[in-house]
Amino acid sequence: MRGKISTILLLSILVLAVASCGCAENANQQAVQNSSTIQITDMLGRQLTVPAEISSVVATSPPSTILVYMLSPEKLAGWNFKNNFTQLYMVENYSSLPVIGGWFGTQTGNYETIIKMHPDIVIEGYTTDGEIHEAIERRQESFGNIPVVAVNDSIIFVNKSDPTIQYVGKLLNCEDQAQKLIDFRSSVLSEINNTIKDIPEDQKVRVYYAEGPKGLMTDPSGSQHSQVIDICGGINVADCQLTPGSGMTQVSIEQVMNWNPEIIITSNPQFYSTVYSDSLWASIDAVKNKKVYLAPQNPFCWIDRPQGPHLILGTAWTAKMLYPDRFANMDLSNLTREFYSEFFHYNLTDKELNALLNPSSEAKT
Repeated sequence: MRGKISTILLLSILVLAVASCGCAENANQQAVQNSSTIQITDMLGRQLTVPAEISSVVATSPPSTILVYMLSPEKLAGWNFKNNFTQLYMVENYSSLPVIGGWFGTQTGNYETIIKMHPDIVIEGYTTDGEIHEAIERRQESFGNIPVVAVNDSIIFVNKSDPTIQYVGKLLNCEDQAQKLIDFRSSVLSEINNTIKDIPEDQKVRVYYAEGPKGLMTDPSGSQHSQVIDICGGINVADCQLTPGSGMTQVSIEQVMNWNPEIIITSNPQFYSTVYSDSLWASIDAVKNKKVYLAPQNPFCWIDRPQGPHLILGTAWTAKMLYPDRFANMDLSNLTREFYSEFFHYNLTDKELNALLNPSSEAKT
């Protein structure tokens, strides 16, 4: 009898022990499932606690803001700036987001404006002022409990942006969309590189990048602002000082005459509208031969200011402007439709596509 009782007691203890283990395991699993935060490492190597599900993001400068918009637009809480077009090529859900400013160029953001929006995270894209580690920590202190996630500045360079695209794709749980952008970029750059690699030096076109309303500001080769010319195998004729940061080195019309570019590209509609009627520019080959090209502008300029991942489309446009014969098989219309649909989340009409690729030519007639 005692043996039976002992056996029964032993079995009961074992059952209770197994049940306790099961309850403990279930409790641990429940705790994991109920966790509302996760630990991450930003691109500066800082350890941060962020929400497990990020649904609202503010970025402090246009390159990072545009990247968030391209990868996961429903999570973007506001714009650093917005172009004032009569019709912005953007659906209303996104075009109606508030303009909150930021830290870029000469702009200084307002912490209180952003804090009142209660974003889950703030993305800082290394375009901050001062030494980067100190500046990020200062930014974090000012934002208080809102995590400031640092991403590196590769996003402003067309040739180097993959790491930041991948990182933000993982951070925002949109890795498939990030990979689509990486693949699009890789395809365009491969076509450009394969086409220009064999162009003899003496057959490369001489290009001037005209900035400002009078066209007398520019950025030389090596500047982040004129990178599309370098990537596309053009010779940037600007023999002038590289102005760090915001760029736009002042030059004279006499210098431009001396450089005598074959092609002028510009991001300034005011300059484009007057260049053919301005006698100061009349003797320059690009003007005489009607080879001044205005970069598409809507919703963001394709070649510069703001920089960002959208510049890959502007790189394709630049290649077509510089070497139309060599890139005759590049279908810029289809590339543009695809890019706007996939990454700007907007389906262009035929009229809108034509307005982008063929800006007003009244100044030419």
